[in-house]
Amino acid sequence: MSVCDPVLMIVAHGTRRTGAVPGGMFSAHLQRLLPHFDIRLSFLRSTPSAGNVLKVMTQNSASDVLVFPLFFTPGAGLVAELSALVADARLEAGALLPFAGHLPGYDRMLAARIAQRLKVGGNQKDKKTVFLVAHGQKHDICPSPEMQQLRAILSHHLDHDEIYNVQIDGQPSLANWRNMTRCRNALFVPLMTGDGAHCHIDIPASVNSRSDEKVGMLAPVGTWWELSSLLADYVNCGRYHRKSSFQPSQSARTEFGADHVTP
Repeated sequence: MSVCDPVLMIVAHGTRRTGAVPGGMFSAHLQRLLPHFDIRLSFLRSTPSAGNVLKVMTQNSASDVLVFPLFFTPGAGLVAELSALVADARLEAGALLPFAGHLPGYDRMLAARIAQRLKVGGNQKDKKTVFLVAHGQKHDICPSPEMQQLRAILSHHLDHDEIYNVQIDGQPSLANWRNMTRCRNALFVPLMTGDGAHCHIDIPASVNSRSDEKVGMLAPVGTWWELSSLLADYVNCGRYHRKSSFQPSQSARTEFGADHVTP
């Protein structure tokens, strides 16, 4: 496998869903935005593994390597695991870019798309409840401080109190979303990378929408064109954030990270 400098390696979690490539859409869009980079997609729990991809790059004498963690709510264990991978590959600590959920402008990006969806149907945001869906851990008894902070920031940006944290694993459980609000007009925001089992199977099954409910679901955040634009801006500006106008063509809106509403 040939490697061309510079390299930007995306690290996603992986999936148990056969044939799915979470992070694939993000990787493809990023390659268009950063044509001077050799974009590589790798996984911690699937193949190609992040460790093997880093080993190939090292063996091929790649000298300019950046590692981007496509994770939205990183725990201490994940940070340690990725830092160890970078150290084992003898890369400088600065080669590890911010996690997706830590990119400058991430909160404004979420708020902008949520606001756009809340305006659908007459801007009656007070009649719609927003749920931020994270993965979580089975032993969690409450959302992480990071997720609680994100909820507070989005509530401020949107001037909207009906925003809640829910988790696939741990508490509060996504399956119990009806116990958190009387509203049956709900919008779910999956903080996920793409077409893995969680987005295609677990989240729809837990939401389990009924005929008397109007349930909307944004595309997984990892497929949004806005996220790849945030990262491209960060990399192009010497790894520092610059303002993005977030005005793509209509085709880009449709092709990358299109939202949908469940029946």
